[in-house]
Amino acid sequence: MVVKTLGKEDLWCGVVGGAALATGGGGAAMPREFFDARVDPLIEKGVKFQIVEPQDIPEDELIFVRLGVGGGIERRMQERCLRRFGVADWIREMDRVFPLPKWAEIPDEEWARVAPYRRLVELKGREPFGFMPFEIGPNVAFEIIRAAMLGKPLIDADNAGYRAVPEVSLGTLNVIHAPITPYVVATSYGDLMVFEKFLSWQRAEDLVRHIAITSGGGCSGMVSFDEDFIKKGTIYGTVSLAMKVGKAILDAREGGDDPVEAILETTGGYRLFEGKVGGTTREGYGAFTWGNIWIKGTGEYAGHTMRIWYKNENQISWIDEEPYVTCPDPFTVVDKKTGLGLSNFRPDHWPVGREVTVWGMKCADLWRTERGLRIYNPKHFGFDIKYVPIEEKVE
Repeated sequence: MVVKTLGKEDLWCGVVGGAALATGGGGAAMPREFFDARVDPLIEKGVKFQIVEPQDIPEDELIFVRLGVGGGIERRMQERCLRRFGVADWIREMDRVFPLPKWAEIPDEEWARVAPYRRLVELKGREPFGFMPFEIGPNVAFEIIRAAMLGKPLIDADNAGYRAVPEVSLGTLNVIHAPITPYVVATSYGDLMVFEKFLSWQRAEDLVRHIAITSGGGCSGMVSFDEDFIKKGTIYGTVSLAMKVGKAILDAREGGDDPVEAILETTGGYRLFEGKVGGTTREGYGAFTWGNIWIKGTGEYAGHTMRIWYKNENQISWIDEEPYVTCPDPFTVVDKKTGLGLSNFRPDHWPVGREVTVWGMKCADLWRTERGLRIYNPKHFGFDIKYVPIEEKVE
């Protein structure tokens, strides 16, 4: 078994490259100062950041996957559970209206992150060999960090395929019929739940999403998979790809080269559109963030407009209102000058006039199977649009 130990700059490359792959979701690339403040103390303590290729997972081992959900919610639900107020402080506010019983336990800020792990270990009767990211985005670096803090490696693979996805059900492990129970869910208010049985992955999504809605817009969770499911139903090398893309972007910036071209060369992707942000809409409800992005074409795209519809992540695009690239193929908007992957969760990323490039790549092969396309396609989101592979659209 080959275990690769990563350095601090590898992790930072994961943040930058993860943002460029994230299709507008999967978190937002943090400032370098925040990253340094989080990572430097761990390095001083001797924490080792490691990744392992899926094929090297020993037989009969368990892999844990963090599976929280979240997004925007309506104002009245925000006011019921104001997460940003601080957990303990907001519980005291809740107590004024909905008095707590004597047995209530007020959790600390970290409880919801660690409780699912501890309970899943109890349920499975053993520790996992390691962890795997559910999807790829700028948060992939924190997946490595969280695993390392528990002395575990991160598996160099994911369950979404070169992208982030908005729903629990949109995973390649669903394509191969992997079971999703037990599913341990925790909220920042001290609630802990174990789902023992679901009808389907979609029912898991719907039920856990409603916990998020009633918990301020988000909840944390964790599931486990046997190593054979990880080996058969995930996309290999995606964590390494995020780091390679990040390094290519950073090298291009330093060398005065085109960071977008560096992304395309590293991924084998396609330049889909270039222009300036013309306007955006954004709405939070149902523990998702929804909206549209309009980009006015420049250069060879002058006179044309691209529109992108997103549900947390980018799903459907049009050029001059004709359907263009759609899910499951991933496409991301990046800053034309820096290659920064723009986040749909960050309104400040979308000032009118910002010069951007839209790039995309082929989705994972599992998504193009008969079952994969039944699970993830434009009709899943209510659009009567036939999926056409990205390479056919750009020819």
